[in-house]
Formats: sequence, structure tokens, C-alpha cells
Amino acid sequence: MLIRSIALIMIAVAVFASDEPAYAQELLTLTVVVTGATPNTGQALGSLFDSEESYLKAPAQETIVAIDAAGRATLTFEDLTAGTYAVSVIYDKNSDGELDTNFLGIPKELIAMSNNAKGRFGPPGFEKTRFDMATNKTIELRFGKAKD
Repeated sequence: MLIRSIALIMIAVAVFASDEPAYAQELLTLTVVVTGATPNTGQALGSLFDSEESYLKAPAQETIVAIDAAGRATLTFEDLTAGTYAVSVIYDKNSDGELDTNFLGIPKELIAMSNNAKGRFGPPGFEKTRFDMATNKTIELRFGKAKD
């Protein structure tokens, strides 16, 4: 009986002393495939948002990828937890690292938003662009003008 008690105590100490949480959450990957760019021209600037408060202000992750020969960009966001997200992608045709706009602030370059959402007087809201992730996911978007 004493040996069994000691063994149980040792197991409990080992579990609670471990650096790994007992409920380790699986990390997920989001792949975003965007089409509609000029082949081999420019780059895609991708931003991933994880809340309405951070939407279009403070991305959880950002990535930049070149446009391929098919006019497509494949962006990958890794190490995500299950939750609600939104994506915006700018087609930076001149590769200057920013969204070019006219004097009214309307984008001159094409954009893509998750759910292929479009805005009317400004960008679409978080509710139009949000999606849930519980497993690895691939979404397909198309570059287009900023508004309907």
C-alpha cells in the first residue's frame, strides 16, 4: 500500500512539474490563396486580425509574398489557436510596401478581404470579414477594387 501511494505521488509531481501544459492546445495553420493579380508583378501584403478591436489596426500576424506566374499569391499564417479571425490582403503592384490611395484615401491598388467582403463607404466591417477556425483551413480570395 505504501509503495502504491509513493508511486501515485511521484506521478502527480511529474505531471505538475512538467513544462508542457496538460491540455496543450493544437496550433493551427491558415492558408490564404489570392488570385486576380498581374502575373509575376508585385507582391501581396497579408494581415491577420484576431479580434474586432484589432481589426485593420493591429494585426496578429503579417506576411509578404511575391505574386507568382499565375497571378496568384499563397499566404500562410501559422501557430494559430482556435478562434475568430479576419484577413486583409493588399496587392502591392509596385512593391513599395504600402497601399497606394488617391487624394480621398480610396485605394488605387487592389485588395482582398476574407469572405471576399466589400465595403461601401470604407472597408467592410469585422462582422463581414470574420470567420471561425477550429481546424487547419484554406480560404480562397480574389483581388478587386476596394468598394462595390
